[in-house]
Amino acid sequence: MKPRRNHLQQHVLQRLEAGLPPTRWQQLRLHLQTMMRQLRHRRFSTIWFHGKGVARIVWQPFTVGWLSGVPVQFHITWLVYPAGFLVWLLFDDEHPWRLDYPLLILLIICLSLLFHEFAHVLTARRFGIGCRRVIIIPPGAAAELETPLSGPREFWIALAGPVSSLLLAELFRLGLFALAASGNDWFSDYGWRLELRDGLRFGYAVNLMLAGFNLLPCFPMDGGRVLRSALAVSIGWFFPHHPVPAPLIATRIAVRCFAWPVALVMMVYSIQRRDYWIYLLLFPLLLLAAEIEYQMLCDANAPQIEGERARTD
Repeated sequence: MKPRRNHLQQHVLQRLEAGLPPTRWQQLRLHLQTMMRQLRHRRFSTIWFHGKGVARIVWQPFTVGWLSGVPVQFHITWLVYPAGFLVWLLFDDEHPWRLDYPLLILLIICLSLLFHEFAHVLTARRFGIGCRRVIIIPPGAAAELETPLSGPREFWIALAGPVSSLLLAELFRLGLFALAASGNDWFSDYGWRLELRDGLRFGYAVNLMLAGFNLLPCFPMDGGRVLRSALAVSIGWFFPHHPVPAPLIATRIAVRCFAWPVALVMMVYSIQRRDYWIYLLLFPLLLLAAEIEYQMLCDANAPQIEGERARTD
């Protein structure tokens, strides 16, 4: 007698018969169902295997939607922010155990990050560069473009993000003025006028911070890319026959002469200010990413540099 299959197993079999693999959600549910069954029957031999399967599926970013034809993905590690807000509720005297305000703050953060990244995406599209995805990860978000950036187009694409954050900050400021001018209207009857005011203030502050932080000349952030692009254009203009490509020289200057000093200064500043401790984790990661990109650019241009040197000799 064949064992009975539940609806999930039937759907998975139908996909397999159609030549399609199970979806990530189906794989996750299969692992969880098998783990529960093994625990119920006290069979612990394969629990570790299915536990690793669950961890592997959950760790991969998953798509939460599409905007302008670009998939927006979410990584599970970003849930550290909601967890932090729940802990914050324990010590917040102004909004004790009010879930509406932390959820409003999370919504503002997500919208601000997406607005910033899609400014990069839409500007890159104007230059004929597509975007594979926008992924929300700690401590923010990142747009994965299809073509590496270089030259003047990198300047405008990188600058679009901070400019969009400044524009969004201005919209939040106008919302604050409109709320203040409304007086005792229907907002005050529902008791969430203060939460809305604090949310608008937070949106204004976080977008100003997002714009200012990204304009720091610390490659590979937006400010560092703007600097690298300006240096590359200037070096190519004044030294057109230099054996080393201008983007490589500009990257070296942006990483070694600007990114490292800025990162070290911000890390020292974060040690003095306890509320900026996140910089102790963020800037070393930025420096690691900058060095990796610089080394990849060196490897990509190594044959051209050797050819120019051999021709000169």
